[in-house]
Amino acid sequence: MLRTLIDDMVGLVEKKKKIGFVEIAKELKMKPSEIEAIARILEKEGVVDLHYSLSPLSKPWIELKAKGWNREEEKAGGKVEARYMIEDPIGKHNIAEVEIFYSEEDKRNRYCIHLPKISPYTRAFLEHIKSETARLLPISGTEKTKEEMQKDLEERSSTISELMTKKLNPDEKTLKTLTTISMNEMYGLGNVEMLVDDKNLEEIVINSSKVPVSVYHRKAGWMKTNITLKDEEESENYASQIARKVGRQITILNPILDAHLVTGDRVNATRYPIATAGNSMTLRLFARNPWTVITLIKDNVKSMSLEMAAMLWQAIHYEMNILVAGGTASGKTSALNSLVSLIPPHQRVITIEDTRELVLPKYQWNWVPMSTRAPNPEGLGEVTMLDLVVNSLRMRPDRIVMGEIRRKREAEVLFEAMHTGHSVYGTIHADTGEQVLKRLTEPPIEVPPGEVEDIHLVLVQYRDRRKNLRRTLELSEVVPGAKGPELNYLYKWRARTDVFDKVRSPHRYVEAMNLHTGMTERETLDDQAGKATVLRWMVENSLEDVNDVGRVMKNYYSDEATLMKNVEKKLKPDKALGE
Repeated sequence: MLRTLIDDMVGLVEKKKKIGFVEIAKELKMKPSEIEAIARILEKEGVVDLHYSLSPLSKPWIELKAKGWNREEEKAGGKVEARYMIEDPIGKHNIAEVEIFYSEEDKRNRYCIHLPKISPYTRAFLEHIKSETARLLPISGTEKTKEEMQKDLEERSSTISELMTKKLNPDEKTLKTLTTISMNEMYGLGNVEMLVDDKNLEEIVINSSKVPVSVYHRKAGWMKTNITLKDEEESENYASQIARKVGRQITILNPILDAHLVTGDRVNATRYPIATAGNSMTLRLFARNPWTVITLIKDNVKSMSLEMAAMLWQAIHYEMNILVAGGTASGKTSALNSLVSLIPPHQRVITIEDTRELVLPKYQWNWVPMSTRAPNPEGLGEVTMLDLVVNSLRMRPDRIVMGEIRRKREAEVLFEAMHTGHSVYGTIHADTGEQVLKRLTEPPIEVPPGEVEDIHLVLVQYRDRRKNLRRTLELSEVVPGAKGPELNYLYKWRARTDVFDKVRSPHRYVEAMNLHTGMTERETLDDQAGKATVLRWMVENSLEDVNDVGRVMKNYYSDEATLMKNVEKKLKPDKALGE
């Protein structure tokens, strides 16, 4: 339980029943005027009554109106499998502790988050602080960028901290905690906002107020949490609040909301009675620290093999066209993001997405990210994926990265970009490489078979829901066939042994490398081996952050020979990278 000056003050009132300002001030080493100011706030919030006598000889005194609170702490209900802290993204301090424990009742893991607890007396005071903040900084209806929104939130957080310090002067930890609670309740999703700050979560789901909030954890999969909503009105308010942020509405007439926040998170909300069990909401969380190719090849993740990663890097280096496929939540975007981080830093990159998810290294200075926009309630102002793809061709890109191919016109324009010499990457929903070819060549996308051959490599991601594993199922090259494009499988994942087998050697890929670079097959393989050496060195030195990868790429593309020599000597990153 977080204890504040308010609790100390109310504790004295509770103990002595009737107590004057002067006596409280003496006990707490404060001025009577300061105690009176706080008491007036608590009276307004219904916590205490202030009594002023008409007699000049009698001093004003305070009487407690509301009493007691539940001091019981929540506890994990079984053997704890994992424990970690959640950091507040604005205050940069630990705000809550998570325990994942095995539940005998559910026969699987559960997620228990220990939220900071405050008394109803401090809670009443926070309501006053929130009202003051809202008065000083009213919410503007102007649309803001991610950077502007971050600055606005920091200003509001600073204002709350200043008001709290001026009136309570709490210690630093208490101040940060109270500020975070206030910010979450005013501008976030209350206790659910604490889950949003957990970097280990991919999804947060509210099925109704009758059941606990659920989460999808990167390692533990689906779990119930110890958070429940008070009623259906609370989830309805959350959905309405999110809708207002993106200029949308969710009402009885428009009971479905599908929105993308400035942060990149995706929100889907459905109102009762469309959601027959109660209002529902699904938040798909954008990765704040995206996975890189180094993350994918590490032993504890093992989403793809080192050899596959080296080949993909080579394909990126020499501007091959790559399509990433897979089912829902199979890791398509993570794989795509890991690949685009390998692009030479000086080249002009245009990324086009429905939701801003791709994150390139800070060294990638020639990058223009673009996102689609849904129409407003009047049906105006829509900007589609097709609009952005067409526009990107006028921006002199070296590389075009498209979030997902869904429609015929999008595919046509993207393949036209390949024809005109641009290097193109994208994702598509398909479970296998064969399905990729069928989706592209058959209705409704229906791209001419000859154009599909412009794709050099197809990477297929797979998610095993039973074991909560994500693997690269296939890596294949597209080759011309008698009846249209065919696949030559290069690598396949074997589910039984959890290993990646090399199935065949590439031939069309080698021909393309020879055509564009002059390298022989032997030189192509040697180049891949060199890249594999760099990747292995990066794994050994834990260079898996997106900016770490960008730093290595900057050095590799500017002076490959020196970097390779330093890597072969097994120098530490600071020396090997000359920094």
